[in-house]
Amino acid sequence: MPTHRGLCIEDDADTRALLKKMLGSSGFEAVVAPDVDAALRLMQCERFSLYLLDGGLRRVTGLSLCEQIRVADALTPIVIFSGHAYASDIEAGMRAGANAYLVKPDWSKLIPTIRRLLEAAE
Repeated sequence: MPTHRGLCIEDDADTRALLKKMLGSSGFEAVVAPDVDAALRLMQCERFSLYLLDGGLRRVTGLSLCEQIRVADALTPIVIFSGHAYASDIEAGMRAGANAYLVKPDWSKLIPTIRRLLEAAE
């Protein structure tokens, strides 16, 4: 049984399914949300070990959601996994409170980054 639960907020259904499968096969339980509203509802009633945010969400950006999470939770690691790859995007994500900013479609760093952040948080 996984010891860490991560909330993945991703608006693309295929990417959501891939994240759930990839994280699950790496020993993490991934709870997925298609949008910010669903994520906020989940955050009100559940605790998570990590948040994985799409940087390009509709209506509310991943950066804005990151800032909202940081107001309520200063400690839980946040990873932004985004197709927005400019240095200014990465800097903005880190300023918003992310612990890591990874650029899609490079999946190779995702699991090692999550493991590193969770180990550091323990």
